[in-house]
Amino acid sequence: MKIGIRTLKTAIGSGLAIFIAQLMGLQFYGSAGILTILCIEKTKVKSIQTMLHRSAGCLVGMVISGIIFEILGYHPLTFTLLIIILIPVLVKLRIQGGFITSIVIILHIYSLENISLSIVENELFLIIIGCGTALILNSFMPNLENELSQYQKEIEANFKKILYEYSVYLYKGDQGWNGEEMVELEGVFYQGKSLAIRNAENHILIKKDKHYLYFEMREKQFKILERMLPTISRLDEKVPQRNTLAKFFHQLSRAVKEENTAYQFLDRLNMLHDEMKSLPLPQSREEFETRASLFYLMKEMERYLIIKAGSKQRIKSP
Repeated sequence: MKIGIRTLKTAIGSGLAIFIAQLMGLQFYGSAGILTILCIEKTKVKSIQTMLHRSAGCLVGMVISGIIFEILGYHPLTFTLLIIILIPVLVKLRIQGGFITSIVIILHIYSLENISLSIVENELFLIIIGCGTALILNSFMPNLENELSQYQKEIEANFKKILYEYSVYLYKGDQGWNGEEMVELEGVFYQGKSLAIRNAENHILIKKDKHYLYFEMREKQFKILERMLPTISRLDEKVPQRNTLAKFFHQLSRAVKEENTAYQFLDRLNMLHDEMKSLPLPQSREEFETRASLFYLMKEMERYLIIKAGSKQRIKSP
């Protein structure tokens, strides 16, 4: 059985909130623990948003319930009417996330059948202790750098394999590659970007961190590699240029984990393009179609490299 950090924070926070509320002699001190549990979140940004929404919901609930109960009395039908009014108000104010916590406070007032300054003060302290404890504990978040780096390594390993298999196909034809790396990358991108968003939300002033930008850049490159696959798999005609492009793919696959060499590979690609343009015209339809496909692949590789070259962050690999 694995106990996560969020579970620990929930347990410690709820107990601490109850202890503080009990120490202060507040009524319904157990509710401070409930408020803390409801405010524990996965990221710092979500924690602040949740605390604000739930605190505001409690305040709105106190005001509306105080008015309705004092006018119509403390009866189950009055409580029903209160809920009918409260939910649209919270939705209108865009703090519907504070509905459950507001009900906790409203039930206190309902059970006491009174609304007074001392009761309002008691409830305010419960809100401050419950939500405040959660906010303090949520300032401690796990470091996600190692996990993000692992996803980055997985992406680069799969890119290396895909480019290598493209080069092998151009050299030798179909060698039985099943393309499993293409399928794996879809999941890796989703998981990596989700984790990067969590990481960014733990840095309040940052909307997108370097890892998220990395995953976005690689995902764009991956779409290009996907588009190239059908064209590569249809190349049957043996022309010398296949070997030249195969060598280019092989060199590119080996450079995936080296320093940023996108501009160097763009220069090589341009030279390769000029060489192919200077060749004699194709002598057969098959050779023409093959050469046209090779030109298409070079154009796609140019887009692939430009995406990396244009990236504002320093990422190791083309």
